[in-house]
Amino acid sequence: MKKFTIMAAVAAAALMAVPAVANAQWYAGAAYTHYDLDGADVGGATGRLGYRFNPNFAVEGEGSFGVNDDQGVELNHALGAYAVGIIPFGSSGFSAHGRVGYATAEIGTPLGDVDDDGLSYGAGLGWNVTNSIGIRADYTRFEGDNDADAVSLGASFNF
Repeated sequence: MKKFTIMAAVAAAALMAVPAVANAQWYAGAAYTHYDLDGADVGGATGRLGYRFNPNFAVEGEGSFGVNDDQGVELNHALGAYAVGIIPFGSSGFSAHGRVGYATAEIGTPLGDVDDDGLSYGAGLGWNVTNSIGIRADYTRFEGDNDADAVSLGASFNF
């Protein structure tokens, strides 16, 4: 619980630090995330909220809850906070991003719940279809006592 409190405080402080930057903007997203949990494949509904300080840097937090289990293994919930580096590809609306942060998850198994937390990092691609709506795909690696990989695809909304 102490690690979660620290993670939440850091994420809240980063998201509240609103600088006077002309290109700064908030964004939110919704995605389906497929998790590979050491052989068990589960699915989650993911929500994301971020603040883009400039065209090349953002901070974001995300949360997921399980919507698809595998033989008694399910994602109860996952939370993460990330620093995001962004490389826009000209004026096409396409961009690549890398992110690193901290994540925690609770996995339900037939033998009881398992809590895990640690370093989380990944990369992805985005495409802003309009100034307000985009599509985003991510790969994320979770390092902890039980490593996991996640792939997500979803929509993003800039405001």
